Amino acid sequence: MSLSRRTALAIPLAALAAPAAAQAEWPKGQPIRVLIPFAPGGVPDIISRIVTPKMGEGLGQSFVIDNKPGAGGGLAGQLLAQAAPDGYTLLTGTVSTLSIVPAINPSLKYDPNAFAAIGLAAIVPMVALVRADSPAQDIPGLIALIRKSPKFDYGSSGNGSILHLTAELFILKTGVKMQHIPYRGSAPAQQALLAGEVDVVFDALAPAMGQIKAGKLRALGLAMAKRSPALPELKTIGEQGVAGVEAYTWAGLYAPPGTSAAIVDRLNAELLKSLKYPDNARKISELGYEIASSSPAELATHTAAELKKWTEVAKAADVKPD
Repeated sequence: MSLSRRTALAIPLAALAAPAAAQAEWPKGQPIRVLIPFAPGGVPDIISRIVTPKMGEGLGQSFVIDNKPGAGGGLAGQLLAQAAPDGYTLLTGTVSTLSIVPAINPSLKYDPNAFAAIGLAAIVPMVALVRADSPAQDIPGLIALIRKSPKFDYGSSGNGSILHLTAELFILKTGVKMQHIPYRGSAPAQQALLAGEVDVVFDALAPAMGQIKAGKLRALGLAMAKRSPALPELKTIGEQGVAGVEAYTWAGLYAPPGTSAAIVDRLNAELLKSLKYPDNARKISELGYEIASSSPAELATHTAAELKKWTEVAKAADVKPD
């Protein structure tokens, strides 16, 4: 073979080898930043702080948790959309950031379906809650109580929150009439329920578990297709005759648009290993969360489905941004 022929063949081979060499250098030299859409203490923050240490051990690289609250979780989504697709900036996305905020606030310019989905980590089912002294003992009893009450208020953690949209989904599926009273967070909404300021709250099961076990709040129904291992005696809303009220918050890991499949697959592998680590699995379960590991493709499908669902609910309920 002539020198010129060998040189011609070597050029495309070198071009192919360059990306592989660049991949081999990841991750080296800098920490991996994980954007959290809310303040410390929420589901994405807690899940990230549980799973990233083991992921870091597997990658030989440290992770830094970076809380970026704002715009109902949309600020972190915007930051991810603007980040370089180099594997050093990730997002622990939630139903708010990936599904609800884009549905109700078109001024936030990012497409959740364009993000590189890495893997789902955990879900937290939503549950219908009333005070322990409420006449409602189950979902049919709640519907009857709402229909005979001249005024019935439900509390949420704010306009456009998953608490708000879950209640609106319940209204759409049952035809009942309730008034929305927004608060600045899930905990204030629960306190308002306990104080009698509102009559019902659709909240995540995990943060409500303490009040349920203490007998101060009564859980009437789970907004899931199947019962939760955390409270197996609690029937789903569907089991009680109201189909289609399924809602949960979730935490999944995402990278910027354009991130290579090699980086995504490696991160997914480390996430799955971290979720299987016994101490991590125990911590997640004790918090009332359910491990819901997935492949990148499964999370991408989930993201698209959730965005479609909550966009339809927000439109039907005429939910607008503040």
